[in-house]
Order: sequence, then C-alpha cells, then structure tokens
Amino acid sequence: MEHPIPFGIARAGATLLSVRAYNQRILLLNLLRHQPVSRIRLARLCGLSTTAVTNMVAGLLARGVVREAGTDLVAARPGAGRPPQALQLVPDSRLVLGIHIGVRRARLALCDVNAQPLAGCEAPLVAHESAGQSLARIAAAASGLIEQEGQAGIGGRLLGVGVGASGLTDVETGINVFAPNLGWRNVALRDILREQLRLPVTVDNNVRCMALAESLYGAGRNVRSLAYVYGRMAVGAGLVVDGELYRGAGFGAGEIGHWTMVPRGGKRCRCGNHGCLETLISEPVLVERARQIDPYVVEQSEQPLQAVLAAARRGHAGLRAMLAEQAFYLGIALANLVNVVNPHLILLGGLLYEAFDLLQRDVETAMRRHAFGGLGAKVTLLPATFGEQAGEIGAAALALDHFFFRQPAV
Repeated sequence: MEHPIPFGIARAGATLLSVRAYNQRILLLNLLRHQPVSRIRLARLCGLSTTAVTNMVAGLLARGVVREAGTDLVAARPGAGRPPQALQLVPDSRLVLGIHIGVRRARLALCDVNAQPLAGCEAPLVAHESAGQSLARIAAAASGLIEQEGQAGIGGRLLGVGVGASGLTDVETGINVFAPNLGWRNVALRDILREQLRLPVTVDNNVRCMALAESLYGAGRNVRSLAYVYGRMAVGAGLVVDGELYRGAGFGAGEIGHWTMVPRGGKRCRCGNHGCLETLISEPVLVERARQIDPYVVEQSEQPLQAVLAAARRGHAGLRAMLAEQAFYLGIALANLVNVVNPHLILLGGLLYEAFDLLQRDVETAMRRHAFGGLGAKVTLLPATFGEQAGEIGAAALALDHFFFRQPAV
C-alpha cells in the first residue's frame, strides 16, 4: 500500500506564492518517494487535481529538474491500454553542499537531489582554537571543494549550503547558541559562512539533520514518526513527525544526552550537570571504561573504540560485560523517549551504529521492559542508514529541504 507524504494543512490567509510552494513541496517529496511515478498517480498521492500536477510538472520539466522515464507499471490497469508515462527526478539537476561540524573535524560533501555524495573532504578542528579560526578552515575547505568540482560545470546548479552544528542551534537566526564539546557560545554560523562562501546557508543541529536525512532518504521514508539517536563524543536525538522536524520551543528538542540518568554520584558532564546519559555511553566514556578493564586493548591501537569493539566481538568477557552495562542505560533512555514521543522507529547512529550488533539485545531488552504499557514492543530499533557519512548527508538533506523542496521555483 502506498503512503502519501503527510503534511499539515496550509495556514489560512496564505499567499498564492506560499500555496504554490506548499503544493510543489508535496509533489517533489512524493516524486522522491515513489519515482518512477505517473502524473495521475502523483495527483492521487498529493491530493491535488491532475491539472495542477500537470502544470507543475511542465515547469519542472522545463527547468530540467524532472524527466520522463519509462512507464508507471503501478498505475497500469488491466485492459486500460498502455501504462501512463512515468516521471523521475534528475539527480544532478541541482546540487547542495553539506557540512557536518563534529567535535574533532568537519566533514563536507557535495550532493545531488537524492543526497548522494559526489565529492567530499574533511577539515580538522583544533582543540582550544576560536570558532572563527575553525570556521575559516571549514570555509576554505568548502571553497576548495566547490572550485574543484566547478570545473565539471556545477554553475547555477549549486543551490546552497546546509550546516549540521554540534549543540544547541537556533534555526531562525543561524546561531550556534551552545556547543559544550567545542566550547562555542553564540556563534553566528549562518552569517559567517554565508559571508565567506557567498552562498545561501541554512543551519540546524547536526543530529536533527541526520534524522531528516533518514526521513527523506533512509530507513524512515515510510514511517510517520522516527527518532534518530546519535552517539560519538556527545549524544543527541533528532525527531521527525509527519515529515517535519520537531525542534521544540527553544530548538532544544532531542538533547537526550543531557537527561539525568544517575542523579546522585554521577560523573560531571561537560554541560555542567552530573550523571547525564552522555557520561555513560559516549565514545570517551567507553574508551576510558575499557582502559580500566584492559589497558592493552586500548593503548595498542590508534583507533581505541574500534579496538574495544573488535575485542568484544572476539569474546573478551570484561569488555562485553562493560558494554552490556552501558547498553542498559541507553535502553532506559530510549524507554523514556518512547514514553514521551512514542515513535514508530528508533535509529541508532555514530558509535551506536558501529556497535549495534553488540548493544542491540541489551538495549532492546531494557527499552521494552521499562517503557510504559508495552509501548516499547511497538517500536522498531534499527541501525542508521548512512554510516560514517550520516553527518554530511544529513547536512545536505537540510539544504535540499530548505533550498529545493520548499521553493516555489526550483
């Protein structure tokens, strides 16, 4: 059964331009999800008239965003003649640049409308340097990537830049309000990068960007509500409901890394509180716990977390027990998340993706046991879709959502 993209009703008093943008967004997103798809099936999925869809498609064909490709076998009816002509997005008709700002480095990717990376690079972030210095290095890497790919004629196809930022981010102003793991406060990310790159820029929390990518392009394409939980140097969650990011009143929705899990005697978190989830399941914590159990496993590798996970997979009893204990706390946090949001799907990314095979059983057991009224049993728990590229693909998805799917004239 096909599921059309669910959207809220357009606000009363909306202008003709906003209604046009709203309708085109519905059309493009249903085209993305169901392609190749005919005009008549698009009309049904979008809840629009065939005439309206035909007119919008004509404009998109003229601008090279959509092309006719074969026939729509799903819409074909026995005895009704030839199947209708199908449509699909032209992947490289428009491009965006995604920038994921992590704690140790920024990852950049030039992506097409399917959020497929065409080229990428990294920019290291140096401890204790100013935000301005870090952003200058990121902008230089971005300019170099654009210039390199510019020889292939990206020209006017580059719509803009999406930035996934660590910590609390004000989407409306583009300000990174507080990134405790970077030591940043009130950094005007959008304005700084827009000035340096001379391109439109949109900014959001990096984990929310990853959640959006899953909703548009990944495992969450066919669910109405999902939570994306990411762990690395920090821990956070992104929430998508009916195709829209839920950000909260102060753009802080999803900061589950700072849920208090051990109210008394818990370790001090970088945010200033004690006993946060982040002090139990982040990468530095797991590595330090492993060092206490078996220093050799940690110190013999340049990638200590990967060494710890490999040793656990080989059957290291102490490390497996440690991971099971930390997984229990994550399961409790997910049970709380289920009680509050009640999502259909929870996706684990970052180190939780890398260690999914080691954590899944204990996480699921704790989540299902402690969620209210059996709600945990109704949630699907899966590893995230995009692996190590989740950050930059998420940032690209933000840019595509902002500069492609929400524009009246793409």
